[in-house]
Amino acid sequence: MRAKLVGTLLLATSLCFGAAPIASAADMPAKAPVLKAPATVATSWTGFYVNGGIGYGMWAADTTTVNPITGACRLCTTQVQGGKGWLAKIGVGYDYQFSPKFVAGVFGDFDISSLKGTIQDQDPFFAGEIKQTSAWALGARAGWLVTPETLTYVNGGYAGARFSGANLVSTFDGTGSGNSTPAFTANGWFIGGGAESMLAPNWYWRNEYRLANYGSKTLSDTGALGTGSSITFKPTVQTVTTQLVYKFNGGLAAPVYQTPAPVATNWTGFYVNAGYGYGIWNADTTILDPATGLCILCVTQVQGGKGYLGVIGVGYDRQFAPAWVYGVFADFDISSLKGTIQDQGPYLAGDIKQTSAWAVGARLGWLPSAQTMTYANGGYTRARFSGATMVPEVVGFPTDATTSGFTTSGWFLGGGVETTFDFFGMLGKGWFWRNEYRYARYASRTVAETSPTFGPISDITFKPTVQTVTSQLVFKFNGPR
Repeated sequence: MRAKLVGTLLLATSLCFGAAPIASAADMPAKAPVLKAPATVATSWTGFYVNGGIGYGMWAADTTTVNPITGACRLCTTQVQGGKGWLAKIGVGYDYQFSPKFVAGVFGDFDISSLKGTIQDQDPFFAGEIKQTSAWALGARAGWLVTPETLTYVNGGYAGARFSGANLVSTFDGTGSGNSTPAFTANGWFIGGGAESMLAPNWYWRNEYRLANYGSKTLSDTGALGTGSSITFKPTVQTVTTQLVYKFNGGLAAPVYQTPAPVATNWTGFYVNAGYGYGIWNADTTILDPATGLCILCVTQVQGGKGYLGVIGVGYDRQFAPAWVYGVFADFDISSLKGTIQDQGPYLAGDIKQTSAWAVGARLGWLPSAQTMTYANGGYTRARFSGATMVPEVVGFPTDATTSGFTTSGWFLGGGVETTFDFFGMLGKGWFWRNEYRYARYASRTVAETSPTFGPISDITFKPTVQTVTSQLVFKFNGPR
């Protein structure tokens, strides 16, 4: 747990300070596009603000099922359920600029959300739809000014989330059981980072990533059929948002580009990149009879997974206007996003991982300054998921039943920030730091569950969606000289 927390802290920190250019003005090429900087004041970022926007999120929840009377586990193998969906955010805050480059502040915000997924009581083969319906946070942030108009930052603090109750249905055919689980509130912590840039006097555009970790809750399955199991539910939630911010102190005058010299090629050329990140996946699943193809357990359930990854890549960019860049790229992830695949019929489940992924795509970027690019990207992607050794969920000892590994294809969309970076002169010229978010959606695959003893057992349909955030070093072979 400590190693995971340290890794998450490092990742979120790099989301801010990885976007902070440390190269001096003398390092920049004479013909690079530049901003016509307005007069600045030391307190331009000091003051109150309000913010609002929209976003997308995923959650992955560790779950077990226990006897409500004895407290002994009924289904003892921890499984990961999942959920995903949209959200809207509103908030208020106060920032203080205590040096030309550094800003700190406090804030509070509230999400109205519909992150929909699955909760299940496998003992009577019940499952229901559960949603994160709202969330709130109180925290602090610390930021670095890339330019007088652009702030990159990390944040963290206290978070709470509200999850709905669930009406449980039979997973065989979807008929109502008369039982349900109660709504509940989970409390925990969050950490994240983002970038905020001026659009016009008083108005700013913010893009932010957060990872929230909540404590375990025990939920009762009760209703017409009496008291069923107690279900432990421990969610982790990952969100990305885009927001408008109104600052009451007016900030600076709006930045204006001046026409550069005719040739400016500091962003044109080949590059290599490498870094690390964190991801969550959700997979819609059902269970089929391998002989007939008919569903055995017909209600779609959402399984989940989470973990860390490393990425390497290559690409080419071309700067086609003073403030615009486009490019193409390819990259490869080595990942360990671990979660659950299950066959609810014979009470079997196993660990499944996204072990790797690769992508080819294009990106389009805008330069808020000569040193910094914000961009959107998209393209084609493939992911590899491991096979799983299935175990009985009641006692957890191994069986000879397994599922096969598989590859699935799909598309991705994302975006990020990239800026010059020489780490106080230690790295030299040509180095950049990139922080990027991606959403990938893959095609459904039918995964065979087989046993040397019993032969084919079930076919499990598995349709994953993956959300990742990464921090990377980039070396451009023609980087600013």
